[in-house]
Amino acid sequence: MPGPMQQGRPGGPQGGPPNGKPGGPPGGKANFKALGRLVRMLFQFFPVMVPVTIVCILFSSVAAAIPDMYIQQVIKLITDAFEQGWGWDEVKAQLVPKMITLVVLYVVAIAAVALYTQLMAFITQGYLNKMRQSMFRKMQNLPLRYFDTHKHGDIMSYYTNDIDTLRQLISQSLPTLLRAGTVVVVVFFIMFYYSIWLTLFTVVGVILISFASGKMGGGSAKYFIRQQRSVGQTEGYIQEIMNGQKVVKVFNHERKAQEEFDKVNEELCADAYKANAYANCLGPVVNNIGNILYVLLAVTGGIMVLAGMKNPSIYGAMHGSALLDVSIVVAFLNMTKQFTGNVNQVAQQINSVVMAIAGAERVFSVMDEEPEPDEGYVTLVRAEIAEDGTITETQRRTGHWAWKHPHQADGSVTYTELKGDVVLDHVDFGYVPEKTVLHDVSVFAKPGEKVAFVGSTGAGKTTITNLINRFYDIADGKIRYDGININKIVKSDLRRSLGIVLQETNLFTGTVMDNIRYGKLDATDQE
Repeated sequence: MPGPMQQGRPGGPQGGPPNGKPGGPPGGKANFKALGRLVRMLFQFFPVMVPVTIVCILFSSVAAAIPDMYIQQVIKLITDAFEQGWGWDEVKAQLVPKMITLVVLYVVAIAAVALYTQLMAFITQGYLNKMRQSMFRKMQNLPLRYFDTHKHGDIMSYYTNDIDTLRQLISQSLPTLLRAGTVVVVVFFIMFYYSIWLTLFTVVGVILISFASGKMGGGSAKYFIRQQRSVGQTEGYIQEIMNGQKVVKVFNHERKAQEEFDKVNEELCADAYKANAYANCLGPVVNNIGNILYVLLAVTGGIMVLAGMKNPSIYGAMHGSALLDVSIVVAFLNMTKQFTGNVNQVAQQINSVVMAIAGAERVFSVMDEEPEPDEGYVTLVRAEIAEDGTITETQRRTGHWAWKHPHQADGSVTYTELKGDVVLDHVDFGYVPEKTVLHDVSVFAKPGEKVAFVGSTGAGKTTITNLINRFYDIADGKIRYDGININKIVKSDLRRSLGIVLQETNLFTGTVMDNIRYGKLDATDQE
């Protein structure tokens, strides 16, 4: 039998394609089309829960922003009471309804938050479950060539690291972005309602925050994408070395393996360091810009109040007040803190969004792979064979099988008994198009014959058996099975008609009986 280092096989040093192609598309920029695709799938999987969750998030966000208006009204009420000498009963009559309304708002907001957090927990885990199922189903239909050209550890990384980035996006980043974005919009309009000048002053600070977020977020995005790819390559290399540990030992390859791992690991370390260096600077920078804006706004508002400056606003036009007073400045400071704080939350989610996009691109690169083509239309059926050789299809177990061959020209159907007559007729094949490993090969095996392929490692012995099973398609020539071109036979039926013992055996999790039954899932215990 050919040894584990045989050439001409997938991943072999001569005939096979290069093993270890990194997953995911190239480039270092976030692809927001992948984010849009993720969100669309979210609505497809949970068409009712997601809209309900969005409504709860929006309601809780608005409820969190509106109390600033009540704070201004309470402060205004207290200052008017002191200036005009109101009694406690008069103050209480106006203050109590506002406080009750404020409490009700907070209670409803808490209920909305509790509801959407529970819904998000269910949606997140359900979404990841469906994504893993979709990816696994897709992987079952991929051709062997895909697994030959991708490291298995890198493929495993799709199910672990890349899927985990989606968990962070759905459970944390998207709700935070929606909630913070809503608060920013609502607070902005409330601020504009109270003071146009102070709002414009705040907008200048927000522009600086957005500029800093764009610069640092862009840098972290590039390296977070690289980090996600490096994680997959590192896991792929570790898995490859673990599987080939005997070969490493036999050829005293430990030091070389260590050197190659160090190189891959250093690349991951460098990408992760640069990504987190940008990300860790973003929060403090944005926070401090917000603090500076808060101080400058307090000083500016105080000067405007002391100077008796006019305050153009919708509030002033509605209440006949053209001047800026303390109640507006105090409420404005609170709104500014809330405004910049939520802008900071949006900025902080950039990294999680970018990582999720990188993970989504890798996941979608698998889901968008072309499945194993199968243009066959000849099927394997149970058959009854009469004494005169006539073959008829049956559902009974007769011990006989036949190929059911529909002819498109005249609509007739013919049956050919399954005997196992195999012919390779002038076959050319290469694992990669530019390198042919089998050229003009013609061999045959008659039913009942025992045929042995003998040759040096890499001569193509295993490759020929792979071609008969259509694990790979030939470049030229024909392979006939019972006189039928195997390209016309449905792949599942072709493989069902053959028995093959691979040189690399694999034991699946379970009992010995489970592993024996793997070749025939409906086999009885006695069989």
